Amino acid sequence: MPSPEETTAAAREFLADHPEVEDALAALVERDARDEPWTFDDIDLDSGRFGELVARDLAREVDDGYRLRNPDAIRAAIDAGPADAGDATDAGLTATAPTDAGSGASTGESAHDAAPSRFSTAVDVDGLTLLGLVGALLAVAGARLVAAPAVFREGFVVSPSNDTYFFRYWQERLVARADGALDLWLFADMGGAASTRPLAHATNWWVTALLGGADAAPAVAAWLPVVASVCLGYLVYRTARLLTGDVRVALAAVLFYGLAPVNVVYTSVGFLDHQAHQYLWLGLLVATLTALGTDIARRTTSTDARTAARAHARDARMWAIALALAVAVAASAHAWGGSPLTFVPVAAVVRLRVALDVRRDRSPTFANAPLLGGLAVGAGLALAAHLALGWHESIAAVTPALVAGGALVVVGLGELWRRVSLPPLALVAAEAVVVVGGLVAYARLRPDDIDRLQTRADDLFFREGISETASLFSPDFAVVFGPLLQLGLGFYFAIAVLAVATWAVARRDEPGWLVVVCFAWYYTLLATIQARFAGQLAIMIAPLAGIGLVYLLAAIDIARPVAVVGRPGESGSRSPRARREDAAAEEETITSLELPDGTRVRGYLVTAILVVLLFNLLLAPSLVGQTTHDRAQFDAALTIDAHAEEVDREYPRNFVLSQWGDNRMYNYFVSGESQGYGYARSNHDQFLASLDPDDWYDQFQDRVGYIVTTERENAPATNTTYAALHDGMGIGANDTDPTGHYQLLASDDGVRTFAVVPGATIQVSEPSGEEVTATTTVTVGDGSDGNSYEYARSATAADGTATIRVAYPGEYSVGNGTVTVTNADVLAGNQTTISGR
Repeated sequence: MPSPEETTAAAREFLADHPEVEDALAALVERDARDEPWTFDDIDLDSGRFGELVARDLAREVDDGYRLRNPDAIRAAIDAGPADAGDATDAGLTATAPTDAGSGASTGESAHDAAPSRFSTAVDVDGLTLLGLVGALLAVAGARLVAAPAVFREGFVVSPSNDTYFFRYWQERLVARADGALDLWLFADMGGAASTRPLAHATNWWVTALLGGADAAPAVAAWLPVVASVCLGYLVYRTARLLTGDVRVALAAVLFYGLAPVNVVYTSVGFLDHQAHQYLWLGLLVATLTALGTDIARRTTSTDARTAARAHARDARMWAIALALAVAVAASAHAWGGSPLTFVPVAAVVRLRVALDVRRDRSPTFANAPLLGGLAVGAGLALAAHLALGWHESIAAVTPALVAGGALVVVGLGELWRRVSLPPLALVAAEAVVVVGGLVAYARLRPDDIDRLQTRADDLFFREGISETASLFSPDFAVVFGPLLQLGLGFYFAIAVLAVATWAVARRDEPGWLVVVCFAWYYTLLATIQARFAGQLAIMIAPLAGIGLVYLLAAIDIARPVAVVGRPGESGSRSPRARREDAAAEEETITSLELPDGTRVRGYLVTAILVVLLFNLLLAPSLVGQTTHDRAQFDAALTIDAHAEEVDREYPRNFVLSQWGDNRMYNYFVSGESQGYGYARSNHDQFLASLDPDDWYDQFQDRVGYIVTTERENAPATNTTYAALHDGMGIGANDTDPTGHYQLLASDDGVRTFAVVPGATIQVSEPSGEEVTATTTVTVGDGSDGNSYEYARSATAADGTATIRVAYPGEYSVGNGTVTVTNADVLAGNQTTISGR
């Protein structure tokens, strides 16, 4: 019996003499892999070629017909191509013929050299390409600076939105406790910051400590989201390059991600929230999974599947990528409250990738060894952070371990499935049974975790009252326009390409594309439930949108065609010649930018790109503007802060009651206590809807020191507290009743700012028992811009005495007399007596 090397040499000679039989010989290899003998009548060879096949000892007779000798060696010869004249007779110079036991390190190196990983290229050396990448990343940063005028004010960093001040609260509290960036023990003593988003808080304080401590906190709050977004932009670029090899697609992907309005909002300058951290680690998670997938696919294109799997498992660079995957897994587990959701598509990728391996007759163990290693180490790190540092909930730390354990079981099942040659589709069903069984076992072992998951699920599916909990495809925007407003036109390009990619993954060996397809569909589903996930979706669909854009430009003849995923046929059934042509096409991918010839064509190109990105360029600033605090709101915060300092009010007596969506901002600048807004959410609307604001004074009990009201579309009735304070400014303007416990500090551009005061009392002797009125003039505004209003408060005498409470200092007219009330009287609740009328 010939050795595998001799069989390879003989097969290459046979192909060199008769190249037209390559497809027929490949069909025999595939048939042999299915353990099916064949006869002369079953094959596409004439009698002469059939006789030569047997004579060269490439086939042997068995009971039911014929079988190939050393089919793996013949497969390697087909993949390598016909032997050249100089090496046709020298088995030592032919491609080594792998066996099931492997072919040694030299085979792995050969496969590695034949299929270099695009991920290994850290930067692009081509000048124009590098310039394009820098420009795209600058566009990412520039889009996030749209809010800069509203963020940088009078030496302050006024972060957009409300929740950002929760993160700034913990940033400053932790950095104040730290003895510099080397105070690593603080990671294990973060207090309440360790509960749901520990990594985000830990990163915020550590970077702040590294850059100078408390004085650097505002700058870190401003610029950390922008820096994280630029880093994520590079990961998007690398992911797109991995999938397509087309630098144009990669740069377009960066632009679609960087200019997606919803992503710009969540990572704009000053937006120190969990999204910047969550998105960055998600991007690394996807990039590493894609790198591992594309590497095994590329190796399989250039050599046989079994050799490719072993070479993939032996490549040190793949293990370096697996280490990056481990970091991404551990970080994703602790970056935000809903981190278990991140690992659902990871589990799907593993399940389907093993099925692809079985279909391609590739060892799932070797093909997924770096992937399993990355998941296992990442799960260990996540669990260690929970147990040793007290980070996050148990379900967040256990979920990566469940995925890693499930992946190990699925890979073992796939290996068994391949060895017994069962259908790959049935493996998918078996994997589903494994998943269900694992979940049932987990539910019985940890029922408390299941209860917590149910609570989180209720938040996901049934939470209301916040705009981002609405569906991305909300009927309010005619279903189809929601994605346009949140993601731009890139969404529609991406959906079309996603459909093609899904079809291609189902028919071909595309483990790299499998990652993007699974994550993109998953986040489309989540965004359908809540639009808050559109930010993650923007990252997932960016490479797909990039393909769509380049395809459109090629269709109107202003760009070279793009080689997209989805060539006809399933890769496992394609001829070796076609697969080698695919490999050659890989080498011909567009790896550098080239501007089209002619000024007119270049103009068309720029115009077309700008038109496609037009909605992003228009919508991003308007969407960002909805999250920033306007000048009047910030001035109200400064006014309250100055007043609280003047009258020596400290927390909680300087607490600001406002609409809950702005409450953390006001309290951050007044007292720094911006950890929560629960009190404002529970009481603000009730307070404004009440009939008498002075009745609430006793309920506040030094819990509220200031009130801020803003214009409302659905204002309460005219006889409510809202009318008295906002319309009447608390002084009785616009035919409203004046108040005795709310002193107007400022009124600017629809924002009213009040100090809650005890109010001075004027006691008047009135034997007749009639109503008594105290009147003064209150000026609203400064200098010549101020408006004067009459402030009159009344009380009915009882037992010969009338007690009038007033919220403003001044000289009051009471009947025929006058009385002076000082601001100290108002703040202390002093009583002034006036005798007679």
